[in-house]
Amino acid sequence: MKKDVEDLLKKKGYYPLTSPLWNSFRLAQVVPNSNQEKQTNIKLIESNLSDKKGIYVYGDAAQEILYVGKGRPIKSRIKSHYNKLLKIGSDSRRDVFFQDNQGTFTVFWLEIEEKEERELVEHLLSFLLNPKYKKWRPI
Repeated sequence: MKKDVEDLLKKKGYYPLTSPLWNSFRLAQVVPNSNQEKQTNIKLIESNLSDKKGIYVYGDAAQEILYVGKGRPIKSRIKSHYNKLLKIGSDSRRDVFFQDNQGTFTVFWLEIEEKEERELVEHLLSFLLNPKYKKWRPI
């Protein structure tokens, strides 16, 4: 079944993450040492991401896929993940995940406006890429 999912995503241009539909940039997803460093990173996120709806993927330096998600808009979602680094003492699984998995990541993203397509692509990519953080589990 994985081969069928891969073929479908390739046919639509959603796989691999290096296909022409995807955009990417490098982000230091680490606790900032100062407010100035935090603001610099927020500006980096804002300058590299769209206000459109879409899918994003976090990959680490070893090319392990850490997270697959969707955003409305993408820019707000990535800023939200970055700000999780500052939520010390949070017991939210997602907050803890981003605090425990810091580093310089490649953030891949693409715009998908249609809600159903965005949901489906997110789930199919999660199935195919098997990210370290899984927010859904197959039945």
